[in-house]
Amino acid sequence: MSSVRVLVGTKKGAFILTADGKREKWKVDGPHFGGWEIYHVNGSPVDPNRLYTSQTSGWFGQIIQRSDDGGKT
Repeated sequence: MSSVRVLVGTKKGAFILTADGKREKWKVDGPHFGGWEIYHVNGSPVDPNRLYTSQTSGWFGQIIQRSDDGGKT
C-alpha cells in the first residue's frame, strides 16, 4: 500500500501528518513555518519536498511562500 500525507495549516504553523496505507499509526511533523498563521498548504505533485503556503500577519499582510525542503526552511 502507498503512504498517505496530510498537510494541515494552523495558527501555529504547518504540520505534515504521514501514515502507511493502513492509516493505523500517524507521524506528526512540525510546526513548519513556525510563528505564521497558515491558511492553506499545498504540496507539489512532482516534488514531495516542495510546499506552498498561504500566510498572513498584521505586519506583512498576505504572503505566499515556497519551501523546497519539506517545510524546514
